[in-house]
Amino acid sequence: MNKRFFLLYALCVAMVATLFANCKGDDEPDVPPVIPSEYLYVLNCGVMGSNNASLTLYDVEKGKVSQCIFEMQNGRRLGENGQDIIVYGSKMYIAMTEENTIEVTDLEAKSIKQIKTDGGPRYFTAHGGKVYVTYFNGYVARIDTTSLLVEAKTSVGRNPEQLTVANGKLYIANSGGLAFLTGEERDKTISVVDIGSFTETEKIVVIENPCNVVSDTKDHIYVVSKGNYEDIPNQLQKINIKNNEVSTVKSMNATHIATVGTKLYSIYSLYDENWKPECLFYVYDMVSNTVLSDNFTGTTRIVGDPLVSTDAESGEVYVTSASENYVNNGDVYIFDKSNQFVTKFEAGIMPMKAVKIRR
Repeated sequence: MNKRFFLLYALCVAMVATLFANCKGDDEPDVPPVIPSEYLYVLNCGVMGSNNASLTLYDVEKGKVSQCIFEMQNGRRLGENGQDIIVYGSKMYIAMTEENTIEVTDLEAKSIKQIKTDGGPRYFTAHGGKVYVTYFNGYVARIDTTSLLVEAKTSVGRNPEQLTVANGKLYIANSGGLAFLTGEERDKTISVVDIGSFTETEKIVVIENPCNVVSDTKDHIYVVSKGNYEDIPNQLQKINIKNNEVSTVKSMNATHIATVGTKLYSIYSLYDENWKPECLFYVYDMVSNTVLSDNFTGTTRIVGDPLVSTDAESGEVYVTSASENYVNNGDVYIFDKSNQFVTKFEAGIMPMKAVKIRR
């Protein structure tokens, strides 16, 4: 687990009496809004133990925000610890880690099915009509997008986090994030799973505690290893998947990454002794292997603990940022493909990821 989750756990224990009971404000209607033709969904994690994960809807044309869209559409809460969200085809998949559930909805956030899991779902990727998801107990599962059944799962490393598809294979970051409970070393491998046979074929050794992994448009993947938060530092690594050669990207670093086209967007959060982050916002060209910018947010000040996601069609970049105390609503910042600031809007508690939908 990373520092973000250590801090959330501590805050949950210390501030349980002050947690939000409902994600809507007193002045917000209970009637669901009309779903626009172009909009963003933002998955908000909520605070551990509070049952207040949520979905925020942002109407691109009108600039209007609707909080708790899932609750309004379904008459119930999303649950606890919203971790990841992916849109694939006509459906949306939401990983609810503490609920051991994958919530499947239509594009209006109306629930189609709750898929019960046995290992704490974490992150998604999709390929060839299937959705793949990591389970924190050491597996990757394959979901059929028609039947919405988990049709297979395969064992990988300890506490897998993000995964990506490249050259007919899945690459899974095995963090070993729960090692702090046992005192053992964290994992330091990337599992390679052949998609056809859906079996692990090998492991690639990287720096300890890999959590984030993305692929480029060629034959490389990029991995963020968080280290041990003590004497093994955070590192950004590049793997040539033709020969599995691992190298360190020395011109920049990252704690969170996302790609769009040939660009890799990186947020590198440096924490002080009070766990307050100071961030660098890099843009890296994955073809020329050069840093294009170390401040793609320009003069836009972003507070809190930010994450980054992108939209492949528009080239937009979304920076989702938790509030500084992690229990108030966070914000989403939108930048266009030229890295110009577009707008900012309020999301829910600890926004994790934004996805854009066009109908």
